[in-house]
Amino acid sequence: MSSARGSIVIGGSSGVGRALVQQLAARGDRVLAIARDLRDLEALQQDCRLRYGTTIQIMAIDVAAADFDAAAFTESCIGSIGPITQLFVPIGAIHADDRGVPAAGLLEQLAIINYLRPAQILGSFCKYFSANEEGHAMIFTSIATAAPRGNNAAYAAAKAGLEFYCRALQHHFADSRVMIQICALGYVDTTMSFGMKLLFPAARPEAVARFAMQMSEGRKRFAYFPRFWWPITSLLKMLPWPIYKRLHF
Repeated sequence: MSSARGSIVIGGSSGVGRALVQQLAARGDRVLAIARDLRDLEALQQDCRLRYGTTIQIMAIDVAAADFDAAAFTESCIGSIGPITQLFVPIGAIHADDRGVPAAGLLEQLAIINYLRPAQILGSFCKYFSANEEGHAMIFTSIATAAPRGNNAAYAAAKAGLEFYCRALQHHFADSRVMIQICALGYVDTTMSFGMKLLFPAARPEAVARFAMQMSEGRKRFAYFPRFWWPITSLLKMLPWPIYKRLHF
């Protein structure tokens, strides 16, 4: 069995996930990239083979499907690449109609992909890591959780729930070798932000992946990226309601 780290990226065919897969492959990890579109995964697999001389494993699955089973999924991942030591979960989705009170179907859809599935996957892998007395997971949330606003309310609420759940698991596993980290992202230059008018520059997925890789080597439990979002979100949290309600962002 190879001594290389076994690393999994959920949502690994595009954006931050794709950049993470590439950097993990370049490092020599045993990588499993998971996404819905097999063609995108096959293109990524070929790219990693040509660039790094590394053959990554791929798995096409829709984790938002109604019949998704996190425990069975975890077992399939282990069966694909063997022992796993790292899990990265950069999945998420927004919707243009998520304004004010979203339709019930949209609320459920956004809750599943932004909270329920990442939480189920994290919980299942944490059980596996705990049984093996070692493991690292990184969950990606959003600056949107810092302060509520009328736009993207369902998305932000789901990500806030995920962030709270991760913090609870951090406390639960505090005296173990199971490490859970939260990376709260600002604007990222992906299809999710394409065409949007942004207040600040969008980070490149490659820059996010580099930061995540560096963060994963340390013990920091939470971080914003880009880092300038920390003072901005701190200020938003301190604004009195008469001022805050006048903001449009």
